Amino acid sequence: MFNKMRLKSALVEYKKRFIQTQWPDEKYKWEAVKCFQVNWDVNADDFAAMLTKALSQTGNLLASVNNFPAKMIIKFAEIAQEEVRAMFIELFDEGKDVYERIDSFKQKSNSLLERYGNGAAQHYQYENAICTYLWLRYPDKYYIYKLTEIKAVSNELESDYTFKKGAYADNIRNFFAFYNEICDELKQDEELKNMLASKITGTCYPDPELKTLTIDVGFFISRYLNKDELAPTSDEWWPTDYTPALSVDDWEVLLNDADIFTDSSLEIMKRILDYGGKATCTQLAIKYGESKNFYNSGSSALARRIVNKTNCPIMLRDNDESKWWSVLYVGKAAKKDEEGSYVWKLRDELAEALGRVDLSKVNLYANLEPNFWKISHGNDCISDVEAAAFEKRQVIVVHKDTAAKGKSKVSQGEDFMATMKKGDFFYLCRGNSIRLLGRIESDEVIENPEKQDGWYERSYTVITESRDTSAYSGNKKWWTPNENSTCIVVPKSETQLFEDYILKPYFDITKEELLKNDASGLHYWFLNANPKIWSMSSMPIGEVQDYTLYNDNGNKRRIFQNFLDAKAGDMVIGYESTPVKQIVAILRVSAEQDGQKIYFEKVEGLSSPIDFSTLKECSELEKMEYFSMTQGSLFKLTRGEYDFIIDMIREENPAPSGKGNTEYTKTDFLREVYMTEAQYDRLAAVLKKKKNIILQGAPGVGKTFAAKRLAYSVMGEKDDDRIEFVQFHQNYSYEDFMMGYKPVENGFELKYGIFYRFCQKAANHPDKDYFFIIDEINRGNMSKIFGELLMLIEADYRDKKATLAYNGLSFSVPKRLHIIGMMNTADRSLAMIDYALRRRFSFFDMEPGFDSEGFINYQNSFANETFNTLIERIKELNKEIAQDKSLGKGFCIGHSYFCNADDCTEEWMKDVVDFDILPMLSEYWFDESSKLQRWENILHGVFQ
Repeated sequence: MFNKMRLKSALVEYKKRFIQTQWPDEKYKWEAVKCFQVNWDVNADDFAAMLTKALSQTGNLLASVNNFPAKMIIKFAEIAQEEVRAMFIELFDEGKDVYERIDSFKQKSNSLLERYGNGAAQHYQYENAICTYLWLRYPDKYYIYKLTEIKAVSNELESDYTFKKGAYADNIRNFFAFYNEICDELKQDEELKNMLASKITGTCYPDPELKTLTIDVGFFISRYLNKDELAPTSDEWWPTDYTPALSVDDWEVLLNDADIFTDSSLEIMKRILDYGGKATCTQLAIKYGESKNFYNSGSSALARRIVNKTNCPIMLRDNDESKWWSVLYVGKAAKKDEEGSYVWKLRDELAEALGRVDLSKVNLYANLEPNFWKISHGNDCISDVEAAAFEKRQVIVVHKDTAAKGKSKVSQGEDFMATMKKGDFFYLCRGNSIRLLGRIESDEVIENPEKQDGWYERSYTVITESRDTSAYSGNKKWWTPNENSTCIVVPKSETQLFEDYILKPYFDITKEELLKNDASGLHYWFLNANPKIWSMSSMPIGEVQDYTLYNDNGNKRRIFQNFLDAKAGDMVIGYESTPVKQIVAILRVSAEQDGQKIYFEKVEGLSSPIDFSTLKECSELEKMEYFSMTQGSLFKLTRGEYDFIIDMIREENPAPSGKGNTEYTKTDFLREVYMTEAQYDRLAAVLKKKKNIILQGAPGVGKTFAAKRLAYSVMGEKDDDRIEFVQFHQNYSYEDFMMGYKPVENGFELKYGIFYRFCQKAANHPDKDYFFIIDEINRGNMSKIFGELLMLIEADYRDKKATLAYNGLSFSVPKRLHIIGMMNTADRSLAMIDYALRRRFSFFDMEPGFDSEGFINYQNSFANETFNTLIERIKELNKEIAQDKSLGKGFCIGHSYFCNADDCTEEWMKDVVDFDILPMLSEYWFDESSKLQRWENILHGVFQ
C-alpha cells in the first residue's frame, strides 16, 4: 500500500513536464526496448554480436560511472558464447522463480569473472543490470530495479514496503509488488495514457502495459520531485539559484591558505584554468594525468574544507556529490562528442581570484613517478573471511571516510579515492602481519560489493608475497604495520627507510629493482613517417629501424629536442602519412639517439588501423602536439593522450586475452573427428608443408567441424583468437577480402578487408600458427578475390613482399598463416575450382567416417540395435551412390548427420531420415522415382 494522493500530486508535476523535458530526455528507454525486441535472437550463431546490437540503445541504463554491465557481459559472450547464451536462456525462463533466476545469473557471472576476467575487479552483473535484461526481454511484465531510486520513491509515496540493503530477495519481490501497484494507478489516468500515445513513434516500444512508463514515473519521483531544484536542461549551467556567497576577495584568501587549497587542490584549479575554465574529469585526466577520481573526489574534499572554514551556504539536496562540487563549479551534461559525462565550469568569482595568485610553481602535469603506500585490512573492521576474499579477488578495500593521520589536511579515504593512481606500489598488511607487495592496476575506484556502505576497492596485481608473515616489530613510522593507519603514502624523503624496513627484509627487493621495469616513468611519442620511404605496416615485428636526426641537406629535423629527449623504452604511436593517413603500429624506442640516429623497434602492427579523421574528431586530443605543428616527424604525447589513443586502438585491435587455453592434441582430434590416425598424419603434414589445403567432400562428412579442430591440433591448444572464418559467395570480391575504396560521408576511403587484417594480426606473433578458414571456397571467383595474393599465398613466397595495386605499398603473407578451404563436391550448380588456385592448394578428400574407430566407439555407446541397423543401411546406401555413374563417392551421406545426439531416440533417428537424408536423395534421384521410393522404404523399414 502507498499514499495514492501523493502519487496523483506527483503525476500533476510529471505531466506538466512530460512534453517539453521528460519525453525528450527519456524517450530512449522506449527505444531501447524496441531495439532489443527487434534484435534479440537467443539462437544467433554469433551471440556476442547479436547481444551487442540488442543492447546498443540502452545507454546509461547499462553503463554509467564505474559501472559497465553491458560491456562486461558482451566481453564474456565473446569469450564463452555458449555459457552466456545458457545464462540468458535460464534468466528468461518464466517457469522458474524470478529471484532464483537473478541469483543464478549473478553466481554464474562470478564464475565467468574468475575464469575470463583477465584482472577485472567486477563483473557488474547485479540486480539492477539483471532486472534491466528482464525488462528488455519482457517489457510488459518487469521493471528496472535500482535500490536507491526505489527507496526514494517508497519514502515519497509513504509506502508500506520496506527495502533494506543486503536483503536482495525481499527487496526484489517487494519492488515488483510496489511498482505493480503504481502501474495499476497509471492505467486509470487517461490523460497520461493519451500523452504517451501521442509521443510513441515507430522507433519506440508501444508499452501497452505501461511498465516502462511506470519506470519513468518512478525515476521522475526519485530524482526531481523531492528536490528543491528542477532538473536542469542539458544546455543550462546548473545550479542557477544557489551560490556559496563567496566574493573574489574571499576566494583569494582561501587560495592562499595552504590548509584549504592543498597542493593537489591547486593542481586541479590550474588544470581546469589551463583547459579554458571548464572541463570534464575525464578530459583533465587525459590531458594532464592522474585519475578521473583525483579530480572528482579532490574537488569534493576541497569544497568540504571550504565549507568548514567559511560556514558558507551549501546546496541542500539529497545527492551528496552535487552538494559539494557546486561550491566550486557550475555544471551541465557533456555533449555526445565530449569525453566524460559532466562538464564543470569554475565559478566566476573563483576564476577571477585564480588570476590574482601565483600558480607558476604548481604542477600543470601530473608527476607520473609511482608512489609507495601502506594499505591495511584491519582486524577491527574487516573479517578474516572478507580479507581472504579480497586477496583472492586481488582488491584492496578502504572506507572513503577514513580519517586523516596527524596534521594531514588530506584524509586517508581521500588519498585512497583520489591520490593513489595506476602504477603505484603498495604493501598490504593484516594487523601487524605483512602479506604481499602489489601494484595498482587501474585508476578505477568502485564500491566494494561485499561491504558497500562507503567501502571502496581498487584492483591490483601481486608482485610478490611476503617472506615473513609474523608480526612486525621493527621501527615505527606512519606507514609501518605497527602504526594504526590504513592508507598512508611513504614520503619521498623516507623511501630509503621504506626500502630498509619493508622492501628488503620482507620482499628481498630494492627500490631500483622495483622501479626498473616500471612503465610509469616512460615518455610517449607520436611518430609520423612517409610510407613510401618507410612503411611501418609492412615492417616485421621485432625489427629495428633507424631514423636520422638530420635530413638529406644536413639540417636538424623539426622539433629536434624531441629526438634528444626520447629514451630507450619510450612508447611510440606509429602513424603513416599520405596516402595511408592512419595509425598502423605501436613501436618502442630501442636505443636513444647516438648523435646521428635514433632507433625504433616495432612492437605491434594494427590489423584495424586508426584513421586520421577519427583522431581529429576527438576533443581529448585537440591539444596534441602533432595537431598544432604537423610539419615534423616525432611529436610529444602526454600519458593521457597516449592512453586515450591506446584505448581507441584496443577497441578495434583487442589485446590477446591472456587467458589460459585448453590443450588440444592429435588424440583429441581423433576422438572428435572420425578419421583414422594415418589420414590425420597425412593431412597435418600436407598442411604444414603446403600452407594451403582444401577439404573436399559430400555434405555431412564434417569438413567445417574438422577444419577448426585441425587448426587446434596444429596449434596444440584451443585458441580461437588465432582462427578467422569467412564464407565465400558469388558476389565476394577483392575489396571485401583484401582492400578497396568504400563510400563514406564525404567521398571514398580505402578500407582494409578481413584477410589483410588477419595477416597483420598474424604478423604480430610470428612464432605462432594462425589459420584462415574459408567455407564454400569454390563459390567465389578465385582470381577476382585473391588478385596478387595468388603468388603471395604460395609456401615459397611467404614473408616475401609484393606491391599492392590499391595503395602502392608492400605487403606479405606471414609464413605461419595457414589457409584451410572447404568445398562441397555434391553441389552440381558450381563449376570446378580454377587451375590457378588449384595449383596453390593441396586437396584432401573427406569421406564418411562410419568405419572409423571414433564413430564405432560413439555408436557402441548407445547400445541401440535400431541405430546399428540404420547405420548399416546408410553404408549400403553409400555403396550404391558411389557406384552410380551420375553421382559417385563425392555424393555419399556423411556421418555428421548422426552425431552429437544426447539421447538416441527413435524420434530423433526418424527426423534425420525424413528431414535430412530423404530430401537429399530426392535431389540426387529426381528422375528415378522407383529408386528413391525403394530407399525410402528401406530406411523407414528400420523402424518397423
